[in-house]
Amino acid sequence: MEAGSKDHPPMLAPGWKDNEVPTSEGSLITTTERVHETYKNVSQEIRDQLNAEAEAVQIILTGIDNDIYSIVDACPNACEI
Repeated sequence: MEAGSKDHPPMLAPGWKDNEVPTSEGSLITTTERVHETYKNVSQEIRDQLNAEAEAVQIILTGIDNDIYSIVDACPNACEI
């Protein structure tokens, strides 16, 4: 059976969490529930963070033109940028 197939969860996939769910109050028996977080089922705040990180990586990978460094160095303060 392959990891990631429909009938077997991926073993090393990030985002898997173990949540302990008590069966009843005062009971020592707990059940482990697996929750797989995907882009579709996380909050909008987490999606915004993921999008910002992806955009930052894209900017770094594409490179910033050297002219931007000259422009920033020429400005004595941030208000002039």
